[in-house]
Amino acid sequence: MRRVAVVFAAVLALAACAADPDRVVPREYRKPIKQAAKECPELSPKLLAAQLDQESGFDRDAVSKAGAEGIAQFVPDTWAVWGQDLDGDGVASPYNAREAIDAQARLMCFLIFEAKASDIDGDPIDLALAAYNAGWSNVVRYQGIPPFRETEAYVDRIRDREPTYRFRG
Repeated sequence: MRRVAVVFAAVLALAACAADPDRVVPREYRKPIKQAAKECPELSPKLLAAQLDQESGFDRDAVSKAGAEGIAQFVPDTWAVWGQDLDGDGVASPYNAREAIDAQARLMCFLIFEAKASDIDGDPIDLALAAYNAGWSNVVRYQGIPPFRETEAYVDRIRDREPTYRFRG
């Protein structure tokens, strides 16, 4: 009987972990994420971490089928506007994690500001995430999160996972 109770307790513990696992942010990205989250009061390190994980799985060398590059998955036209050379090497690169995370935060703050300034109903952070994924013009066109499966899932996954990120480990 004791063995059954121990096994049952172990199964419950595993189920609890699987339902809400802690996601540990890779050590090399902790400081840049925390610094970038100071860009505006609406951002948090956990939000940026969840977004980076969704975008690239924290892979600074990621390239999507659509041509989005780096850890924050910037397409070249967007990078041309938001990318900055922060390390003084003369090149702003979406493959430089610090530069990409900084650009991600600045773009998110801009999109949050746009959402707040608009008359579009919805949470400004959700609208900003949708715009990061599908473009602000689509958020305006649909007056909210665009009805694209990818975009709806993108926003939901990030917001659902946001509380689970940890900056330790």
